[in-house]
Amino acid sequence: MSAIVLRPARADEAELLGEIGFASWAASAFGRNDAGRTDRAALRREFCSFAAEAPDTVLVAEMAGEIAGWGAREHRNQEISDLWIGPAWQGRGIGAALLTRLVADIRTQGFAMAELETLAANRQAVRFYERHGFATVWHREKFSPALGYAIDKVGMNKSLVL
Repeated sequence: MSAIVLRPARADEAELLGEIGFASWAASAFGRNDAGRTDRAALRREFCSFAAEAPDTVLVAEMAGEIAGWGAREHRNQEISDLWIGPAWQGRGIGAALLTRLVADIRTQGFAMAELETLAANRQAVRFYERHGFATVWHREKFSPALGYAIDKVGMNKSLVL
């Protein structure tokens, strides 16, 4: 198996990163349970524009010389805002590598807690985060500007205090 290489994103990769994020969303419980409510073209553009506007907040994972996924800390604080793995690359440790690095960066910057949110119905994601030490701290409906409607989400955190 090829090694996973983590590196900062580049602005010229925005389109590809956006496509990976959108494909991951579409293949997840988010996309499968959408029932046509989301303007998919607008969401695809939003993924691409996020990567173009804030590449310095994005961490890219490569495997076998290809971009396989990415994670982000949009506000450069203790919150992991994004973690997207291309569907063909899932199950190869890429998400774990990205999450571990993002949490390490949060710890290095002196935060005592790492935080994230995910769709409550995405049991695969919730279990993934639990395996990596995150615990659910809230569960509620929350409006998603990107999707244009409220979704049932969970907030999770992980203590970084030793």
